Amino acid sequence: MLEIKTGKIEKYNFYKIEEWIKKRLSEERYIHSHKVSLVAEKIAGHYSVSTEKAKFLGLVHDCAKDYTYNELGDLIGKYNINLSDVEKDIPALWHGYVAAAIIKESFFINDEEMLDAIRYHSTAYRGFGILGKIIYIADKIEPDREIKKVEEIRELVWKDIDSALLVLLNQEIKSLIDRNLLIHPETLFARNKAIIEQKVKRNKIANE
Repeated sequence: MLEIKTGKIEKYNFYKIEEWIKKRLSEERYIHSHKVSLVAEKIAGHYSVSTEKAKFLGLVHDCAKDYTYNELGDLIGKYNINLSDVEKDIPALWHGYVAAAIIKESFFINDEEMLDAIRYHSTAYRGFGILGKIIYIADKIEPDREIKKVEEIRELVWKDIDSALLVLLNQEIKSLIDRNLLIHPETLFARNKAIIEQKVKRNKIANE
């Protein structure tokens, strides 16, 4: 049964936000979201980004994850979300697009950097701002995650967030190829952008 309650909730009243998210997620999913929010908050503080925004995004990024694919399909229609052909074939990604629409509606958020951080937290995005990078990484390295090279990435994120992002994107693309699965174009665009930006950074340092 679909149930989305709308109404203004103070954006950074974390007591209310936690109560809001608890009603929408399984206990396991809530624990994951809570851990993502704590990791995101720390990374944001390290890079002098709004810790409140990062904590909020970590808490709500999976707010649509417990819907069935049928329910997500209905919500994609309700919110007039246009999916590409690739996205139509990867229902595991739909929760991000629906979550962004729910957060926009429920919290009156129009900050596209924040909405993109939710929308593309599973794929990454070439247009990511720092908050998008933080949520993408925090989602993959929160303490319960056991992906390859996770300890390396957990250390790297404090030294160079773009290098940590690139390691994660390389791993994700290799994993998708090994399993013969579709790769979202934005994952490839984000990886290429990260490599180009690293080259620019190295050249700048070499010329100083």
